[in-house]
Amino acid sequence: MDTSLVVVSNRGPITFEETPGGERRSRRGVGGLVTAISGALRERGGTWIASAISDADRAVAASGEAIDAGAGDGIDVRFVAVEQETYRRYYDEFSNRVLWFAHHYLWDPPRTPTFGEADADAWDAYTDVNRRFAESAANAAPDGGIALIQDYHFALLPALLRKMRPDLSIGHFWHIPFAQPDYLGLMPDAWAQGIVEGLLGADVCGFHTDRWLQNFLACVRSAEGLRARDRSIRFGDRRVRAGVYPIGVDPEHLTEIAAQPGVKHERSELKRWLGDRRLVLRVDRTELSKNILRGLRAYELVLERRPDLRERVVHLALLQPSRRSVPEYREYMEQVQRETERINARFGPEAIRMEITDNFPRSLAAYSLYDVLVVNPVFDGMNLVAREGPCLNRKGGVLVLSRNAGASVELAPAALTVNPVDVDGTARAIADGLDMGEAERQDRARKLRRLARGRSPARWLDAQLRDIERARAAGA
Repeated sequence: MDTSLVVVSNRGPITFEETPGGERRSRRGVGGLVTAISGALRERGGTWIASAISDADRAVAASGEAIDAGAGDGIDVRFVAVEQETYRRYYDEFSNRVLWFAHHYLWDPPRTPTFGEADADAWDAYTDVNRRFAESAANAAPDGGIALIQDYHFALLPALLRKMRPDLSIGHFWHIPFAQPDYLGLMPDAWAQGIVEGLLGADVCGFHTDRWLQNFLACVRSAEGLRARDRSIRFGDRRVRAGVYPIGVDPEHLTEIAAQPGVKHERSELKRWLGDRRLVLRVDRTELSKNILRGLRAYELVLERRPDLRERVVHLALLQPSRRSVPEYREYMEQVQRETERINARFGPEAIRMEITDNFPRSLAAYSLYDVLVVNPVFDGMNLVAREGPCLNRKGGVLVLSRNAGASVELAPAALTVNPVDVDGTARAIADGLDMGEAERQDRARKLRRLARGRSPARWLDAQLRDIERARAAGA
């Protein structure tokens, strides 16, 4: 186990829950970030600091003990418990209603945002939680250790941690898109400047694609007193490196998980339901940027234009609940469910089957069965579904992929790429995928399996660690 490595993220690899009998049990953490980091740390190990999300997590946090993440990964988990109201302001109000919306271009500038006192309180909570996690990392990291800070929840943490522990090597990886300066500038200047300068506390700032990195550099250049040349940024008496580290998947590990009895059971159940019908699949979180609504309307257009497909194809939408406490998300999902009901009223009760649940085995099972996989986010940092699906599919499945997903940089040559707001174009791509000849389907599927592998999580982590060590050596 590498005891020098400390990872900080909002969600951790495990979370706890109380059983009806009063026992405490753990389950796998959810989300693409958790999947990526868990894979990266599988062989290396380290200490993982995360938020106490559930009441059971808070009880574990109160003990002050590091918890073994299980599965022989060598990962010790430490929870940081934050008062629920402070956490709500930090997570729901600032991280998700401000930062997520800004970097995914989800605002409607003629109407939103309108910042006021409540938003200033949310910024204060965000600053406070970043400080608390910096203190936890400072206490956990050994002399000369390495801290890897994950994502937009902790943009201020690198600079805070550097003041507390200048001996540490610090990396920050930004898993989502990074907005252009004019859009980021819709936030109050102190927030936008604070985000940029907070990130520059790291030795290395990482992004999934050059597109997001260039947006970050443009924001740096627009900030007063900051200079960036190529991928090197002068900040005070230090130089910060910005790098591109696209994460892939571990197909062997995915295949191993997909062979487990729970996944086999889900596959059998789905095959019985499908019968001889063909499957259009989407696997997503119930999140605005995933563009679920336009995907449903594109599928409706396919059925409208192609009566011959109506009894021969079904659409399965496996949706993982996300951010249900945020009003915009609740309203969006209510609209998604109304659209599903409307389309099913037109074309049959199971034209679309929507399941809103956290069932990872079912997602893995569905990957093996799809004829067309729709991944159409408005913007996405990477999107691991676009990689996981082709790695497990053995039906010559076609990938319909948004050109604004980070994964499209590598997967576009073998996918059918679409403009995510072009519903007509997405509908044509779905129909083309269903109509595609077997030889072309299999050829594209082979290319996708090769491209989807990409840089494994372990190699993704190693590349960052090498650059962090180089950056610190150069600055010594």
